Amino acid sequence: MTALRFNSLMSKMPTRTSVYLFAERSAKLQLRTPKASHSVRTEPILSDVDSGRPAIGFVELLFLISAFLAPLELKLLGSFTAYDFMIIALAFLISIGQDRFQFFPLNFVPAILLFLLFAIASTLRATHPLESVTQILQFVIIFFIQLPVILTLIRTPFLLRTSLLLFVCGTLIVTVWSYLFPQAQGAGRVMAFYSDSPNRLSYPTAYLLPFVLHYLFEHWRQKRALLATVFALPIFYLMVWALAASASRSAASGTLVGLMVFLIFRQGFRINLKTPLRIVSAMMVIGLLGYLLYQTDYFPATLRDRIARTLMLETSLVDDRRRLAVAGWRAFLDSPFLGVGLDNFRYVARQYLYSVTNQTPHNLWIQFLSQIGLIGTLMFFIIMIKWFMLMLQAQKIVNPALRDSHRELLWAFIAAMAAIMTIHMFLPIMIQRQYWLLYGLGLAIALGAREPPAQIIRDTQRTPIGVECL
Repeated sequence: MTALRFNSLMSKMPTRTSVYLFAERSAKLQLRTPKASHSVRTEPILSDVDSGRPAIGFVELLFLISAFLAPLELKLLGSFTAYDFMIIALAFLISIGQDRFQFFPLNFVPAILLFLLFAIASTLRATHPLESVTQILQFVIIFFIQLPVILTLIRTPFLLRTSLLLFVCGTLIVTVWSYLFPQAQGAGRVMAFYSDSPNRLSYPTAYLLPFVLHYLFEHWRQKRALLATVFALPIFYLMVWALAASASRSAASGTLVGLMVFLIFRQGFRINLKTPLRIVSAMMVIGLLGYLLYQTDYFPATLRDRIARTLMLETSLVDDRRRLAVAGWRAFLDSPFLGVGLDNFRYVARQYLYSVTNQTPHNLWIQFLSQIGLIGTLMFFIIMIKWFMLMLQAQKIVNPALRDSHRELLWAFIAAMAAIMTIHMFLPIMIQRQYWLLYGLGLAIALGAREPPAQIIRDTQRTPIGVECL
């Protein structure tokens, strides 16, 4: 009888598993109950839980407006845009409020500081130092104001997805304006209203198509295929029209890379028997896009003609850029560690090759090598490669727990940045804020994926954006 009573008493005592489950539920409850003394992220940025639209404060509203303004590039003072001033205002409001700035991880800081240090040192060799200082100030705004503001404010799925939606809407306004009121160069290439370069009109096609495809696939999974298709088709048409009308070969290359990366890996970075099928499906989509551009009259023929002339090695399309690359490489060899200063190569280009035009090399890396030297260029490369490494780590962490739409969104960011880096194989400088907006949004997701839930519970002063399903 005594043994039976003892066994009955022991059966009522909590086991180690029940204690663990109780602690885990308590931790979840603690996550949902923020303290009043400071702001706490209460919802994973990628979550299967639909909590509805959260309350939006004045600072969050300003951030969403700034996401809409970013692609418009409304310049107010020299190279500084309305978006820059809004971001600076947001930084000021955050600094006087209860939120704490979330900066880069410590392993990013040495690369950023050394990049700026060699940019400043190279200014000593600049022919026009003020122009170098102007670009350095723009990078300071990007690294120490824009990106920290993004990392601090993006804390819920609603803010993430709404900022992306408004960013796409702002881009479409530029495209629609160019479609309705086209301004063309002598070669018939249509320009965006904020730039004299036709290429700028079509760059968003390369890095926004993965997001449009993600939202289309997501609505298909939710059995809203007809509605999603009705909204997506005009957007696809406008984006492909911008690509064809601007006739940008760099944008076409970026679009191909972005589509391939997204369509092949959108369900995860896995190499298995389904990989050939995904490659075939990606090739079919790209083939359809090529057919629409080459075999129909729905889009301008400007891009088709320029690609054909490039493949024929027409000197007017290839020689100038080749000479600029040679001149930039010679400038780097002349001074490997200190360049001629940001935005200054065009003033000294003919010192290295007399037959070149007064431009910067149309390649991001040759441009940096010639203008800030080897070490500064390596630091910028580290800043970019660390982003890709964090994003790949994030998709590995969230792969087992999250549904398809979340993996797709992560890969849409990766594909968009791959498209941007492809474009900049033919572009001199990556300083436009819209590129860094996507960089910051992706970084916010990746940083949140690195810390386990236990760390989120312990750290109430700096709660990361968790992408795991808690």
